[in-house]
Amino acid sequence: MLSHIRRYGADERKMKMKVITVVELNNIDGYPPVQTLIRVLLNKGYKVNLIGRNVSKISADISENSNYVGYETAKYSKINNILQAAVNRFYMVLNARKLLKSIGEQSDYLWTTSMKSVQILGKNILKYKNILQLMELAEHGYLVSKIHIKFPINKYARLSWKTVVPEINRAYIQKVWWDLSETPYVLPNKPYSLDYGEVYGELSSAIEIMKKEKKKIILYLGGIWRDRDFEIYAKAISRMNGYVLYIVGKTFSDEGKIMIDRLQKEYGVVYLGGFNPPKHLAFVQHADIGLLPYKPVKSGNLSELNALYCAPNKIWEYAGFGVPMVGSDVLGLKLPFEQWNIGRCCDLNDEDSIIKAIEEVDRNHDEMSKNCYKFYDSVDLEKIVSEILEDKN
Repeated sequence: MLSHIRRYGADERKMKMKVITVVELNNIDGYPPVQTLIRVLLNKGYKVNLIGRNVSKISADISENSNYVGYETAKYSKINNILQAAVNRFYMVLNARKLLKSIGEQSDYLWTTSMKSVQILGKNILKYKNILQLMELAEHGYLVSKIHIKFPINKYARLSWKTVVPEINRAYIQKVWWDLSETPYVLPNKPYSLDYGEVYGELSSAIEIMKKEKKKIILYLGGIWRDRDFEIYAKAISRMNGYVLYIVGKTFSDEGKIMIDRLQKEYGVVYLGGFNPPKHLAFVQHADIGLLPYKPVKSGNLSELNALYCAPNKIWEYAGFGVPMVGSDVLGLKLPFEQWNIGRCCDLNDEDSIIKAIEEVDRNHDEMSKNCYKFYDSVDLEKIVSEILEDKN
């Protein structure tokens, strides 16, 4: 497997090891970019503490590293009602702040990687040299979104040491929204390594299904969310001879499960289930075309611009294995597709446009595949992280 891990020499190891505390209070197994960040930091010679949820599900290459320690914020009960949700959040707030107080004193940097992490830690983050990273595009934060109790995320961003986003347009949008004195750093959602380890069990069985497929595989890899429009693509692909749509990803709601079931029955979509990163990468090399079906919608705290300026880890995952792409006509895809010639955008409201895009990518597959590798190698995560951590004062 491809790997971009750089090992440090003896002279560098003699330097005092600095400590970075990373806080991600969403489920860690659902956030590959956070795990990528931890890998970069570890391989650059930092000691990393993670305060988070479901830290036991973090990838083995991280958990087995002697310079990594994971701290679980709480044991969570299944949410059956509003009261249980409130109890879970109470314990998360209590334990996360307690952990930060004890661990933060020995840390050189604090790196918060989501809106939720900043909301829960609150003003406690300002006691440290904090790097505020936002994975999604949001102008406002809400403590209780349904009744719009606002959280002053803009103030915390201005008072943090550095701010980081995953896409260049988002950097300039956040600067304006939050009245930042400096443009946020851009740390793309590129994997640090494409090594997914051993294939066995359910993963092996699912891979075998792809290997035996006679048709050309159009693969969607990722979470099943509201801003992914699968139906129009499924309809279009079902009209094409010799192509089939595969979906690999976790459903996060009953609505998502119902949708996947309907797609399988009505359009012959093949759903292989969801797998924790980096195991999900095992599917990509068996695909012919990668799918990025983004649709701008209003979802929770996120801006409608979130999908328009999408920054998917999928574009890097597909590209890393030389798989060209087809996606929605949104700027977050249009710009890299046109700059690097690695894919084609299409009209989400037009099945013929989707078919035309797929056929064009298929005709130019070899050239686009080579360009995908060039695109993947164009970003040096270690260099960007070094720039973020550089103290200019």
